[in-house]
Amino acid sequence: MRDVKYGVAPVQFPPVAGHRQAVQAYDEAGLDFLTYWDQHCLTIPRSIWTPDLAPAAELFHIDAWLEPWPQLTETAIVTENIRMGLSASDVSRRSPDVLAQLALTLDHYSEGRFFLALGAGENKQNTPYGITRDRPFGRLEETLKLLKLWFSADEPVNFDGKFWRVANGGISTPAYTPGGPDLLVAGGPGKAMRYAAQLADGWCSYFPGSSAQEYVEQIAEFNRLAEEVDRDPSTLTKLMLFGVVLGDDDAHVEELVNNPVIRWDSAALVPGPQAWARHGQVNPLGEDFAYVRDLLPMEVSREDALKVIDKVSPEMVRNMRFSGTPTEVAKMIQPFIEAGCTHVMIGDYGALVTSGDMGSAVSGARRLAETFDALRELNGQPVASVV
Repeated sequence: MRDVKYGVAPVQFPPVAGHRQAVQAYDEAGLDFLTYWDQHCLTIPRSIWTPDLAPAAELFHIDAWLEPWPQLTETAIVTENIRMGLSASDVSRRSPDVLAQLALTLDHYSEGRFFLALGAGENKQNTPYGITRDRPFGRLEETLKLLKLWFSADEPVNFDGKFWRVANGGISTPAYTPGGPDLLVAGGPGKAMRYAAQLADGWCSYFPGSSAQEYVEQIAEFNRLAEEVDRDPSTLTKLMLFGVVLGDDDAHVEELVNNPVIRWDSAALVPGPQAWARHGQVNPLGEDFAYVRDLLPMEVSREDALKVIDKVSPEMVRNMRFSGTPTEVAKMIQPFIEAGCTHVMIGDYGALVTSGDMGSAVSGARRLAETFDALRELNGQPVASVV
């Protein structure tokens, strides 16, 4: 039996009344973790978030995104077993001292069930709001080092970095968890992977960032990097976020992969050109397009968005989003688990567009539950449906 953990992203749109009920239902059903997204806006342009293209537009504004830290605090208070975290928060909008104090506070509120994934940040969370995304990986490295210092120090610390100079700076809240809450690093191979293996407690990646075979190679490199500094890679988390399109049958799936908003996001929310090149295709948003660097959805007109959508076929959606019935999607995810993924988070794009939710305790929960149950069966784990 593999010890795989399963999680979803809770509701982060108003109204907030259903949030408490949802996270309590997840906890009672035995789901392993919840991961919140720390961002101002999603990847879908406001110009196409309209009821004719996305029925959920009747329910909420696409950029009405709730601040995750208060939601995490509520989750910590009203649940008992489920773990919770951010996947991910960037290092340009909050300074290391603020992140340390927030993380230690959640460590106490959750009684050790909180984890924090950090990333270099996305342009769409910075430029539109007057924030400079300057040398993000250097800032990420120093932030990780400072957080580890503050998580373990009883006295004020000193740190002389390129971006942060701390002189007798104390974050004296004692960690509830020895050594502080787990830190993960989100991002592709390269610096993000190295920091994850050598400075943090695990790595957070995203499909379609790699194929299953590429993920095998990436995990081998991750393990090598950890061993390079005398760390045991088997103790480190490998969390992967899967954006999927779940349907009840072939006809339902076909309807969803033809949805214009899902087609847009299949082009927009990709780490880089390699995801398209793998299938011998070029992203309609540009041959070298990478959403972290290039995507500013608030600037995309409806006309331009529809031009992109017209070039994204249902086949392309299936290449960029695991699409199918719960059993089919579980089989698509399974090779990543066999390659070394320890934590699987699933977000259902079909549910987001049609009901306004990627994983509610009510709408869409049955298909998510069936997917998790199918994965549990594949990995020899007891079935415990999230319904």
